[in-house]
Amino acid sequence: MGPGGMGRFPAPVPPMAPTSVRTPGPWTPDVSFERDIRPIFARACVRCHGGAAGLWLDRYDRVMAGSARGSVVIPGNPEASELYRRITGRSQPAMPLGGPPLSPEEIERIRQWIAAGAPDR
Repeated sequence: MGPGGMGRFPAPVPPMAPTSVRTPGPWTPDVSFERDIRPIFARACVRCHGGAAGLWLDRYDRVMAGSARGSVVIPGNPEASELYRRITGRSQPAMPLGGPPLSPEEIERIRQWIAAGAPDR
């Protein structure tokens, strides 16, 4: 034994406190109704869905109000949203009725917006 009662081995080091590992939550795209969604609706939907069809798609509050049949957007759930089901052809009649379909990118952007909770920003 060496001086001071120390042996050849250093004193044990106390274990480190566990560090908290932060797992990131699900990725939420930065989707804006005004910047990303409204222009799609203005180009492809508002011609018919400006009120005459019983559903207005020209403003956020009107989109979220739905139609006489009920909500068309279920925030956080694209698959349950009638609007998404119509633009993907999962519900009939598929939309836009009588016009060219939305591009895959436009459909995906709308899906992202609904999945993100259909925010008004």
